[in-house]
Amino acid sequence: MFKLIINTLGTKLVTVLANILIMVIASRNLGSANMGNISLIVLSVVIFLQINNIIAGPALVYLLPRFETGSILLLSYFWLLITTGIGSGTIFILELIPKTYFFHVVVLAIIYSLLSIHLTILLSKEKIKTHNYILTGNTILLLLTLSIFIYLFHEKNIYAYIIGLYVAYGLSLLVSTIMLIINIKKIRIENVYGTLRALFKYGSIMQLSNILQLLNYRMNYFLIERFWNKSILGVYSVGNQISEGIWIFSNSASTVLYPKISNSKESNYAAYTTLFFMKITAIVTLVLISVLFTLPVQFYTYIFGNEFNSVKTVILSVSFGIFFLAVSKIMSNFFSGTGKPHINTISSGIGLVIVTIFGLVLIPRWAFVGAGITA
Repeated sequence: MFKLIINTLGTKLVTVLANILIMVIASRNLGSANMGNISLIVLSVVIFLQINNIIAGPALVYLLPRFETGSILLLSYFWLLITTGIGSGTIFILELIPKTYFFHVVVLAIIYSLLSIHLTILLSKEKIKTHNYILTGNTILLLLTLSIFIYLFHEKNIYAYIIGLYVAYGLSLLVSTIMLIINIKKIRIENVYGTLRALFKYGSIMQLSNILQLLNYRMNYFLIERFWNKSILGVYSVGNQISEGIWIFSNSASTVLYPKISNSKESNYAAYTTLFFMKITAIVTLVLISVLFTLPVQFYTYIFGNEFNSVKTVILSVSFGIFFLAVSKIMSNFFSGTGKPHINTISSGIGLVIVTIFGLVLIPRWAFVGAGITA
């Protein structure tokens, strides 16, 4: 297991570094207002994905050892057709993004949802290295495409980023499809009705938890955009993403732990392993937070530009929330992997109530500092 975690940690480290370079290039060339728009576009794609994941999400990791892969694939693709309408309508009605980018968000969301289905199935089969390499390649493709359009073609606008997303998602989907064909030798479609019932039973509860947790992470984005402006949102999103890079160990351990716990028949093993990695995660996260604390403000302005001179303030304000969520990520794998996702749903729901109340009070007064305290 440790070898898989180290491999996952290595690929996620590359991903984090690539994401930092993407933020540096985008922030220095596109400005804080465009960074605010980009954060809303990416968030809209993720919301679309969360709706699709009600059936075709993390619950697949728990259900695939228990049902036929062919039945789950068939139902996942059919559900994507339904959620294309639901997701598009949700984004349009709530006006989560400027209408100029609506078409791009829908197409990108469909591509990314298909990619997510394939990656989840590979993860459930414990093809963890393949899963990791595709995700890392996705980020590197975005970095390369963005760099080419900005520095070679001198396209310093938001469409350089959007085209980068098309290239990254599209090629990653192609590779994931090929790897899925290679790794799944037999695809049988049996007991479709029973599979559908199980997908809704576990998927809806588990995904409700994920949607609530996503809103816990990102509700502040909408509140900042509403009460302030996209420039302040751009600064907050950069600082927040840097802080979330601290989750590198927590995310790496979770990637390996979840399928291990789901495939395990021993509850004591699952509980012991979860507690062990919670302790390690707490220590590693504290060390990484300390590193970010020691970097001076001048370091962040040199990297991202003068418009982002408040990035360290954002990092300081969200750091406590980042620590608690890092440990919580490990714990949530235990409940999801042992068929008790409702516990995660309850805790995420309580968290969202708190985030909404404090966000409405603190963000209008203190902008991203209020958002950090809320987190």
